Amino acid sequence: MHPNPPERGHDDAALLTAAWVAILAPLVAIALKLPTGGWLLVGMVFSFPIWLTGYAAVVVPAAVGMLRRRGSLRRPGHRTRAVIWSWLTSIGVLIVGLTVVDGGDTSESVASTLGLMLGSTGTDSPVNDVSAVIAMVAAIPWLGGLLALLVEWMVSLARRRAEAPRVAPPVVGQ
Repeated sequence: MHPNPPERGHDDAALLTAAWVAILAPLVAIALKLPTGGWLLVGMVFSFPIWLTGYAAVVVPAAVGMLRRRGSLRRPGHRTRAVIWSWLTSIGVLIVGLTVVDGGDTSESVASTLGLMLGSTGTDSPVNDVSAVIAMVAAIPWLGGLLALLVEWMVSLARRRAEAPRVAPPVVGQ
């Protein structure tokens, strides 16, 4: 252990917070959706491998690139953008979890968590229409932030690999 460990500055705290929020936000979004669970949640159960792959697409860059001491997204050229993309995808997924409209077996059970909180459910509710539009708009930063975070992580890995010094000189034919 190093006798004088480096102090974590404000930038590290912002990066670590963004990483943890990005990891936990999809789980919180599912928890937000649970009160109005219907066919959408049933569909999520059957398409679980797809959702698990999407969740891994957030966790891997956050955990490997941001939480590790020498993570590639901790470098100054990538740090700020990684924080922005993490927050963007996290806020987007939370809004989608709160506002996505889910249907049940009857027209009265059609609702979003936002509609349930406002006491307005059913197919004829204008709150559901507004909620569905909000969910569609929020899906753009959610998926865009996720894609941008993945691209940022891949670019940071490629730059890191390109900058790595060679360990041994190339072998020359004799």
